[in-house]
Amino acid sequence: MNIKQMTRISLFTAMMVVFTIVVPSIPFPIIQTPFTLQTLIIMLAAVLLKPTDAFMSILVYVMIGAIGLPVFSGAKGGLGVVLGPTGGFILAFPFAAFLISYFKGKRSFFRLLTVNIIFGIIFVSIFGVLTLSIYFNQPYIVMVKAMLILIIFDLIKALVASYIGIVLKDIKYLNV
Repeated sequence: MNIKQMTRISLFTAMMVVFTIVVPSIPFPIIQTPFTLQTLIIMLAAVLLKPTDAFMSILVYVMIGAIGLPVFSGAKGGLGVVLGPTGGFILAFPFAAFLISYFKGKRSFFRLLTVNIIFGIIFVSIFGVLTLSIYFNQPYIVMVKAMLILIIFDLIKALVASYIGIVLKDIKYLNV
């Protein structure tokens, strides 16, 4: 791993922390899952970095949160958060970043939007809703229906990340 890679990984880890802590989350009491900008940063890391670098940047975020630093939504941290109701989302984040980056291809807007929706929204939601369903002892489909309120926000984040990915694709420092 070279200095450029370490810098990129650190940058997106820091962005994940800042956008999770500084930008307040919007709670949705019905589903116990707040609206955050976490998936936006995951998508951005994925469209701008190589697959392993995108994975590492988000994995470092998950690890520093798991050891107790308050970097998760609501300035929470610790293994209890990772194993709690939103743990499925958190654990899916690094894999979503890897998959988006891996399948982004030549970065056309439509391709980026497609992989952001498939892996940044659907993939993350499958695992997140699964842990919500288990934690609250509710049928999976009930929790899916409850999560639909967030879909419009997730689509906007996918659009923004895809647009930024296209705009920045020719910058030499980020061109991977």
